[in-house]
Amino acid sequence: MIAYLLSPAGRIGRRAYTAPITAFFALAVVSAFATGSTLSASSIGAILDNPWSAIGRGMDASVLSSLPIAVAAPLVIALFSAALWALFALTIKRLHDLGRSGWWSALLLVPGISMLLMLFCAMVPARQPAAA
Repeated sequence: MIAYLLSPAGRIGRRAYTAPITAFFALAVVSAFATGSTLSASSIGAILDNPWSAIGRGMDASVLSSLPIAVAAPLVIALFSAALWALFALTIKRLHDLGRSGWWSALLLVPGISMLLMLFCAMVPARQPAAA
């Protein structure tokens, strides 16, 4: 499972890509509502456009806030780094399955465009390899 999430080598299908991405966004929504966000179209749009912010607010309101900053800061940085790497690795594998370069995953760094790229990866069927 760890190699599946952290290795950008290989290819994965739509279902294998969509499940962890959906779990990531569910974590963002739960984190946002745990910190007092209201259920409205604008708040959900903000969560989907910037899930990192919602998860960060959720971590601020969690047990991590009771830890000394010297412990909490490296822990949060490590968790965010692992989640970001997994997002890139999964997207790269999905792009390979679509017959595209993994470099397209750099678009994940552009707000708004990142959501379009993830939807593209989740919805477009795999490209069939050419017959030899």
